[in-house]
Amino acid sequence: MTGGAGLPGPVRREVLAADGTPLACWDFAAPAGSAPRPAVLMVHGNGLNGLTWSPVARECQSRGLRCVALDLRAHGSSGRPGRRGPGGPGLAWERFGEDVLAAVDQLGLRPVVGAGHSAGATALLLAEAARPGTMAAIWAWEPIMAVPGVHRRETRGQELAERARHRRSRFASHAEARQHFSGRGIFAGLDDRALEGYLEGGLRAAPDGGWRLSCDPEDEATVYEGGGSHRAWEVLTALGCPVRLVGGELSPAVPPSELARIQARLAGSELAVVPGLGHLGPFQGPLWAATDIEHWAASARA
Repeated sequence: MTGGAGLPGPVRREVLAADGTPLACWDFAAPAGSAPRPAVLMVHGNGLNGLTWSPVARECQSRGLRCVALDLRAHGSSGRPGRRGPGGPGLAWERFGEDVLAAVDQLGLRPVVGAGHSAGATALLLAEAARPGTMAAIWAWEPIMAVPGVHRRETRGQELAERARHRRSRFASHAEARQHFSGRGIFAGLDDRALEGYLEGGLRAAPDGGWRLSCDPEDEATVYEGGGSHRAWEVLTALGCPVRLVGGELSPAVPPSELARIQARLAGSELAVVPGLGHLGPFQGPLWAATDIEHWAASARA
């Protein structure tokens, strides 16, 4: 992958998670001569991968920011740990938080602003709660957690798990995969560059020919099933940095009313609901997302 407007393309770097799982990180370096600013660590949602962030990262990069997009375990080009069911050690959501800390430590990302989508936003919150002060600030698009009084999370997780288990995972070519996903389901309205990044990071050559999804549908389902069993809600009060919660007006995943409940529990946080966008908002409106992330990163420096 090459950069746009004369910018270098992302460099793949590898770190090791606490349990030894290899993690791929895509480093969009700041242009030479850029003023020192916090790096931005971008973390994707379940079933996606770091390169889905490409249009957002490139726009931030063009504004002088270094962006690193992490492939969580069992996603993209990262390794796959042992799977032992929802909440098990291999794919428990707390492990995603540990993956974030591994990237921060081993790539020297301090100071760092976290930008996360869905499960990736939750991973950033879990990482900061485990080690307060790691993040200068967090930009969190619709983090997934079990909010007290909201009883649909477990049912929703089971529904998404069933869909994942029936997801088509093998294709004869990238072109066939592109045709299959374009405008379909959650990919409807996705920016073309985000879809290309998803395909580039999310397909691997199959041993018997063709291509397969790098995130195995069974792993994706397992992660969905664990979405209500982690402790993100309980540890929100331990965070040591400001948080900007962001969500889509049209999103059924974490509707504005649920985001408001999360925001009320987070001291020093703010909330923004974006008209016209759904759960994959950062990848539907990457220019808007990049601008908002840049502004939040700038406020964290002040």
